[in-house]
Amino acid sequence: MLMVFFALRASLDLTAIDLQMASYAILAFMLMGALFLFFKISCNKTIAKPDFIYLFFIVLIALSTFIHGTDAKNWIYTSISILLLRLAFYFYNNQTKYLILGLAFGFNIALFAQFYQLITQPQLWLIPESKEVTVYILGGNYNQMGMRILVALAINFLCLKISKTFYFLLIPSILIGISIPIMVGSMTAVTCIILFILLCLIPSAYFRRTSVKVLLLFVALFQLFVCFSGNGIEHSEFAVWFVEDVLGKDITFTNRTHMWDSALRIIAESPLLGYGFPDQDWYLAHMSSFAIGPHNIFLATLIYGGVITFGIYLFFLVRSIVSVASVHNYYGDCLMATIAISCMMMLMEVFPIPLIFCLFTLAEYYPQLNNQLLPQDES
Repeated sequence: MLMVFFALRASLDLTAIDLQMASYAILAFMLMGALFLFFKISCNKTIAKPDFIYLFFIVLIALSTFIHGTDAKNWIYTSISILLLRLAFYFYNNQTKYLILGLAFGFNIALFAQFYQLITQPQLWLIPESKEVTVYILGGNYNQMGMRILVALAINFLCLKISKTFYFLLIPSILIGISIPIMVGSMTAVTCIILFILLCLIPSAYFRRTSVKVLLLFVALFQLFVCFSGNGIEHSEFAVWFVEDVLGKDITFTNRTHMWDSALRIIAESPLLGYGFPDQDWYLAHMSSFAIGPHNIFLATLIYGGVITFGIYLFFLVRSIVSVASVHNYYGDCLMATIAISCMMMLMEVFPIPLIFCLFTLAEYYPQLNNQLLPQDES
């Protein structure tokens, strides 16, 4: 139940469809679950070292948020979501499969609810102008759907390790997970989800893992030489050739280079502490007005808490990949592919931190899940 509340809170935006009371109810259940876990940790008087680093990450951004007067309320809610997830996996690490089942239940409710909304309200996707309106259940707007669908599919793949019966859930969730972004016109999400499925369908374990490593290398190089360049990419002949001729995109990536450049300028003014957890008004006042936020997760962490939180986030990312890669089997490869695809998506978008840390936590605890279900292991 703790994981159901976490998943519903992380994936649903009920305020987008004026269900304020339902949104408050989910928040209340999540807060009660967090209080229960805080009580357990106060009784045990112990915390895992990785969780202490997560707590340090949270506190650092909270301090920067209060110093700069940014969005303290929403960061508190975000922090509670992160701690709920981490403490649940810490206290119930010997029952990991039940936590995964809870996550599957919550994320699939959100996935099927979004599909139901699109079927019953076709004007949301048949009228092109409607997709710009923030009315979608799954994340609020169409740009936020991809990550939530990806997380849901990844957890459904993990459920197959628990029981092959979950094919009855995985197959329809894949069909719906592809259909939703096609209906709302999010081609980036469609491409990434199909790529994730193709990676999972590679029969050879060697080629599957090699493909994921190549994708991670591409993400790292793109971040270094494109995203961290901002508008400077326009002055590189090689970059212009690669973006326009190879990738078939415009050189600004739909004005994203302007947003990256704007983010780099504001980061340079407060590189150590960042600015805390900004809201929409802060972004509009201090950055490019093309869109809200930096549209890149690494730049976002630099804005939240400076180079320290950037370093901690990078540590979490590498640690999760190393942890899941240490187990050589099919389901671990699928989870590693999920992280690689999410990293690629976050080159152009910023998703809620609890969703990202959910993937990191699943990867971190995957070796324990694998040991608990060793008889059912497949290579």
